[in-house]
Amino acid sequence: MTELHYLSMGYGLFVLLIIGEALYGWARQRHAYRIGEAIVNVGHGMVFQVADLFTKALFMAPFLWVSSQTPTKALAVDSWWAWIVGLFAYDFCSYWRHRHHHEINFLWAVHKCHHAAEDFNFAAALRQALFGGVLGWLWSLPLALIMPFEMFVGLIVFDYLYQFVQHTRHVPKLGPIEWLFNTPSHHRVHHGTETKYLDRNYGGILITWDRLFGTFQVEEEEPTYGVTRPLGTLNAVWANLVPWRDLWAAAKRTSSRGDAWRLWVVGPDKTADLAPGGKARQRGELANGDIPAPVARYVVATFTANVAVLVALIWTADGLVALRTVLALLTVVGAVMPSAILERKRWAWPLEGARIATLVFVAALLEPPAIAAATVMLSAALAVVFGADVWLRRMVPNHARRDAV
Repeated sequence: MTELHYLSMGYGLFVLLIIGEALYGWARQRHAYRIGEAIVNVGHGMVFQVADLFTKALFMAPFLWVSSQTPTKALAVDSWWAWIVGLFAYDFCSYWRHRHHHEINFLWAVHKCHHAAEDFNFAAALRQALFGGVLGWLWSLPLALIMPFEMFVGLIVFDYLYQFVQHTRHVPKLGPIEWLFNTPSHHRVHHGTETKYLDRNYGGILITWDRLFGTFQVEEEEPTYGVTRPLGTLNAVWANLVPWRDLWAAAKRTSSRGDAWRLWVVGPDKTADLAPGGKARQRGELANGDIPAPVARYVVATFTANVAVLVALIWTADGLVALRTVLALLTVVGAVMPSAILERKRWAWPLEGARIATLVFVAALLEPPAIAAATVMLSAALAVVFGADVWLRRMVPNHARRDAV
């Protein structure tokens, strides 16, 4: 099995953690989930994963080329201390990549989609920026000079898992641990929209870089999550394009060509000075009580089953290019459909009918490994749907935004 096959198994773990967090919040009466918001957030992750399947090799190529120029590495895979040094080096580069994606407008246009989640939970952790890998590899290139590729990949996986569990409201401050490591409390600050919380706590695994470079902020009260100017869409594809449209519109509002160019490289906090005006947008309100129960049931069912399509894509042989392309398109459409239904788009149901008809046809073309993997995931999906139906009957009636499931 390849790395991607193991990753497909990891989706089941992520789903279990999300369900576990939702149930824990329900039991503690500290609700952190809204059905619509959670589905939209995970949908972003699915769209990102499809893109990553087809572009990962391209973005890894520069690292591999630089690494090939220095075959002897300072850090060895079989040395425990090398892994610790490698982790510090990796996290240092990640800190600056993350910080630059907040402090430079055209990079913020890439990263903003992740921060647009208005609920802070494990589902929000999967809300990955579609274009995150396009330039993200640049900050990793120095690591190719000191560590082997296997160590680099291992640190990426560890970093991803570590940051996943930082996205929760249920873990309190952790005392002395917070002096060295990034924690859920530190990361809640990073996702806050209050002025004192903006552009703080960039650290991924370690918080030491923020303390050293003046970007640390302690959590004083729980933040309001999201972005100061919401995206105004639930669509997992369009949400990645809205910041670019906004930046282009802002550039046209500047008073000179020089300011228009400068706008792309200054921080978001300078946008209003260089390009005054622009329409404000309201935060999204997707309280469970605002979604009719039958619609909520269908959205949960169709979205959860779409995970099986993504798994089938991963398990389909690379040589079957046409089939992989169709499965990729079906996965993306399946990730977008819940948002279209929730936003009551006129084209939603006709496109959903076409998607289902295509799925029936494509299922007959799958190879045995893909069928087996998709069947297992679909069975799990049906179990989730059944549980969600029971959950919806009890929980949907009337919940305010902050007291969502």
